[in-house]
Amino acid sequence: MTLMKLYAFSDFHLSGDPPTKPMDIFGPAWNNHREKIINAWMETIHPEDTVIMAGDLSWAMHIQDAISDLKMLGTLPGRKIIVRGNHDYWWDTVTKMTRMTDGAFEFIHNSALSVGPIAIAGTRGWIAETSRKLTEADKPIILREEGRLERSLELASKMNPERIIAVLHYPPFDELRNPTHMLQLMTKYHVTDCVYGHIHGAMNFQNLPEELEGIRLHLTSADYLDFKPHLLYDLEDFHAEKDDRE
Repeated sequence: MTLMKLYAFSDFHLSGDPPTKPMDIFGPAWNNHREKIINAWMETIHPEDTVIMAGDLSWAMHIQDAISDLKMLGTLPGRKIIVRGNHDYWWDTVTKMTRMTDGAFEFIHNSALSVGPIAIAGTRGWIAETSRKLTEADKPIILREEGRLERSLELASKMNPERIIAVLHYPPFDELRNPTHMLQLMTKYHVTDCVYGHIHGAMNFQNLPEELEGIRLHLTSADYLDFKPHLLYDLEDFHAEKDDRE
């Protein structure tokens, strides 16, 4: 039996084909990034695999305009789980997004999902409450996103998983790499891994924490990963661990 692998891959910033908003203005690494993403996905992901996407998939402002990008991703192999990014203005109700993408994606919004022995929880998140850029307008958004994460984690914990992965778009730390309340919530629910995106550019990839409060951190922005999916877990490892315990 072929056992699946769990990957993460995000922040594609697609804008149709050909792109209406080329990303190479942010550096040569983004040249032909749509093709890089598709090719790497096809070379890596198999139908039995699952890919977590931590937001910012399309620049589109409305779901009708995002359909070409979403349907292209939907044709790629594997199960696809998505949380919202700050640029995903096309985001709509889960029912409408599921219908308009022909069920190609599973959207985490006040919900949780299981992938074998792993539970996936998450929300978009927001800037850190200790950020130098924090404004009064940010505070209620942070509280709302913390509430969404806790609801999602509560549902995940009820699945009695072997591990819980939290997925955010924003990182769970501030500019000084101090953990946020979001990360504290994760420790409460015994999260083992946090997948996040949002951060771009070589200068911003410096000194990123690999672990905080015992939680492994995985930045999955496409340019950080050289436009290749990031392997989180091979479910065969869980199968082997179970056999050893038995």
